[in-house]
Amino acid sequence: MPTRRFVLAAALATVALTACQSTPPRPAARPIDYSNFGPIVLNAGGVDVVDAHRPAGTAVDQRIPLPPADAVRRWANERLQAAGGPGRVRVTIRDASIVEVQLPKTGGVKGYFTNDQAQRYDGRIEVEVNGELPGESTFRGMTKATVTHSTTVPENISVADREATLQDLVRRMMDDLNARLDAGIRKDLAPMVRR
Repeated sequence: MPTRRFVLAAALATVALTACQSTPPRPAARPIDYSNFGPIVLNAGGVDVVDAHRPAGTAVDQRIPLPPADAVRRWANERLQAAGGPGRVRVTIRDASIVEVQLPKTGGVKGYFTNDQAQRYDGRIEVEVNGELPGESTFRGMTKATVTHSTTVPENISVADREATLQDLVRRMMDDLNARLDAGIRKDLAPMVRR
C-alpha cells in the first residue's frame, strides 16, 4: 500500500512535468496581402502614397512585423493600378496606429494566482483617397475610410504570441479598410475607375 509521502511525491512530480511541457506553437498568422483581389484599374498616370500620420508616444509599431502604415502602403501597391493618362491618385495615411493601454491587475494573494489581461491594444487606421482627372470637365473626387479594432492580451503572453496578436489586429483592420475603400473608390471616384 503506497504511503502518503509516495502519493504526494508522485503528485508533485506530475505537476512539475506538466509545468515543463512547452505549449504547442501558435499557428502562423494569415499573411496580409491582396493577391486574391483584382486590382482597381484607374485612369491615372500614377498613385502616390503620402504618410501624414504622427505616431503616438505609446504606439507599438516597432513590435509588429508589418506595421499599419506599411500595410496601407502594401494595400495601395497591390490594389490600385495606374493605367496611364493625365489623372493622379493620392492615398493619404491620416492615422495608422496601435496604442498600448495598461489594464488594472488583481492585487494581493488572489493576484498571485490570477492571470489577468494585462494590456489592451487599440488600433486605428484612417485613409483618404483623392483623385483628379483633368479635361474639358475636370473631375475631382475623394473617399475616406476609418477603421478601429481592439484586443487584449494576458500578462503571461510570450513575445512571439504578442507579435502574432498585434499582426492579427493589423490584418483585421486592413480587411475592413480594404472593403470600405474598394466600395468608396468605385462610388466616389467612379469616373477614374476602368474596372
